Amino acid sequence: MTSRPSSRTIGVQPTRLRALVPTLGLLAMISVLSYQALQGERGLRGWQDLAQQRAAKDKQLQSAQRMNAELNARIARLSADSLDLDYLDERARIVLGLVQDDEKVVFNRHLRRN
Repeated sequence: MTSRPSSRTIGVQPTRLRALVPTLGLLAMISVLSYQALQGERGLRGWQDLAQQRAAKDKQLQSAQRMNAELNARIARLSADSLDLDYLDERARIVLGLVQDDEKVVFNRHLRRN
């Protein structure tokens, strides 16, 4: 069904809805793909999220590497070929609660650990 002819439409083919369907479909696909490229899981937003996750993991890795270096230094001080007697004495006092015969131990109740 078409409209009645007027002075503006004489000699002009009427626009059919079927002719617009491919164009509208193409525009819809372009819109969906553009949205996915910007906001989708594998789009720009996804890349930004991955970059943030990587930065967080890098911080965790650096922290773990520092802790590993500290533990390796402690192990080196307690190794048999380069034993640090002062460090060994300190660790025995802290971990095992050992004291020498000529020392006195004072307990402070206000500094108890929970």
